[in-house]
Amino acid sequence: MKKVLAMILALCMVFALSAVSYADDLVECDDVTLSFCCSAAETTCWAQMANVFADYVNERTTGNFEVEIYAMDQLTNGSQTEGIQAVCDGSIDLSAHSNLIYSNFDQRLNVVSLPFIFDNTEEVDEILDGAGYDALAPIVEGMGLHLMGIAENGFRHITNNQRPIESLADMKGLVIRVAGAQVLKDEYEAWGTNYTTANWSEVYTGLQTGTYEAQENPLPTADASSISDVQDYVTYWTGVYDCIFFTMNQDLYDSFSPEMQALIDEAGAYAANNQRQLEREGDQEVLAKWEEGGMTVSYLSDEAVQDFKDAAAGVPAKFVQTCVGLGFDQAEVEDMVAIFVGE
Repeated sequence: MKKVLAMILALCMVFALSAVSYADDLVECDDVTLSFCCSAAETTCWAQMANVFADYVNERTTGNFEVEIYAMDQLTNGSQTEGIQAVCDGSIDLSAHSNLIYSNFDQRLNVVSLPFIFDNTEEVDEILDGAGYDALAPIVEGMGLHLMGIAENGFRHITNNQRPIESLADMKGLVIRVAGAQVLKDEYEAWGTNYTTANWSEVYTGLQTGTYEAQENPLPTADASSISDVQDYVTYWTGVYDCIFFTMNQDLYDSFSPEMQALIDEAGAYAANNQRQLEREGDQEVLAKWEEGGMTVSYLSDEAVQDFKDAAAGVPAKFVQTCVGLGFDQAEVEDMVAIFVGE
């Protein structure tokens, strides 16, 4: 009996010491509730990224760390640009928005979405986890933001309700809604479309009423807004890509202790990388679901891809000149383009 009691006491001491050790490893932090905005729906991995981030920090701090999610930029009436501005100003704490929307503040961020710069997601990771990150981070952080990680919106596939798009000729005259970024306008002009811009929150109704015939977006984003209900065809390609900047207001970040800042950076990188994988899994799941549901899926032949590339060959030079016209140094912009285009 004495041996049993001794063993129980010993185990209790081990558990007690383990609990003390675990508590010692926690980062000191008061209770915190942060606001997060994104342009995608609450069911997407954009919003899930905020939860993953919050859980990661919460498990490693003494306080209660929470994030309140406001999807579809509901705090700024659906305006993605105003959503970013609100984080810069500090009225919203965190955000996830595409580089295409960020280009309204700095055109250089459109470099990620130049035509056909990535053939696959392995190339995406190589650039965005390396030289690309180093080039983009100072631009984003110059806006009063702290960049916690680069997540993924993905390859922007084209859907429409007119015809399969399997060649450059099939794009001619298509009335397509594109995100309001100059590089997209230049690309879709080069490809012969009749493009227009609108907030994402307005696109479903526009497609439903016939204001637009087509739109371009990564499949999970489109599926979360039920785009397949009003579109019959999807072209699955690598023509245009965009990333997501996962950011925190810089003043807010500076208000945390160095230990907490390190944890925030660790959690941000983890959440962004996790989101990339979820986005890629979701891309394949949506493609299969749409095809099974009767949507026509088209892929471009090598010859067709080359035709699209040739038609948009002048876009990188036009991008450089746009940036130079805004006062940016030409050599610096060309160096950035070289990182992504590989020239």
